[in-house]
Amino acid sequence: MFRYRALWHILFWVFIYLFYSLTYGSHAEKYHEEFISNLILLPVRIAATYTFIYYLIPVFLYNKRYFSFSLLAIVHAVLFGFALWMLLHFFVYCPGCLYDADFPLFYAPKIFGLIIGNYEIPAIAGIIVMFKKWYKDQQLTRELEKDKLEAELKFLKSQIHPHFLFNTLNNLYALTLKKSDKAPDMVIRISDMLDYMLYQSNEREVALEKELNLLNTYLELEKIRYGKRLALLYEITGNPEGRHIAPLLLLPFIENGFKHGVSNNTEKPFINILVEITDLNFQMNVTNSFGVQSKDSYSEGIGLKNVQRRLDILYKDRYDLKISKNDGIFEVRFRLNWSN
Repeated sequence: MFRYRALWHILFWVFIYLFYSLTYGSHAEKYHEEFISNLILLPVRIAATYTFIYYLIPVFLYNKRYFSFSLLAIVHAVLFGFALWMLLHFFVYCPGCLYDADFPLFYAPKIFGLIIGNYEIPAIAGIIVMFKKWYKDQQLTRELEKDKLEAELKFLKSQIHPHFLFNTLNNLYALTLKKSDKAPDMVIRISDMLDYMLYQSNEREVALEKELNLLNTYLELEKIRYGKRLALLYEITGNPEGRHIAPLLLLPFIENGFKHGVSNNTEKPFINILVEITDLNFQMNVTNSFGVQSKDSYSEGIGLKNVQRRLDILYKDRYDLKISKNDGIFEVRFRLNWSN
């Protein structure tokens, strides 16, 4: 890393040296003299530039000491111009030197002219250094924000597992109390779901077919629990092949309907799940009953709150989620636009 950094610095100074030598040399076709005079001035230019970018900028400007920075930058520019003039006075503009001229040592017009004509070097270097720092800071900020969002996503996703387990084990417990023959079948289906949740859903996105299979397995579990008492409609139109979606994103929509809706409805519970897949988007509508007697206490639960936060992080402006509750019916309408 240091090797390449040093190379860039060398290239910068080679460019500066050639630029000033060729520019000033072309005025009077005195390239030989300008190459020599700019070589004499180069050490002062280097010293002034590194003093500016490695002392004045980090110590004063980065620490927001703007007045001190401005004052010292003016002093620095004057000293820089005077140092250049001294070299020119004793080694370039002197009898028998490159240019035979007679100027006093403290000649303000020349010093001021040298500041104007040469201080652009520290200024350009300073701009480069500050841009690099800004770019690195932006990169670091993006990385920290990304890490923060990833950590939040993992946390939200991890909450789905215990939430699902809590609900499903309650169902299994109810069956075992009744000594139902359906309990073994439920255990197998729970095992299949846990296998997917723990080992197959660790990617940022998974095949949409797998997510739909997970929903189907979950619905089979609920059929075992409710039997003929539940009116269940589950329809999929369109082809999920080749489409991908965040894992465990759809399950909370259905799970919420059972946990907070159907299970509290002692009359004629129903849940309708309609999935439509097109070339433009994915749509899912979940409608379920929740019992008139419990409508005031009906809650969306932690599942829908988590999934909405995950949607905000993962899909931002690409999704639409509408949740409504009216006359004993709870409805979730979800649409996700495919990325181009």
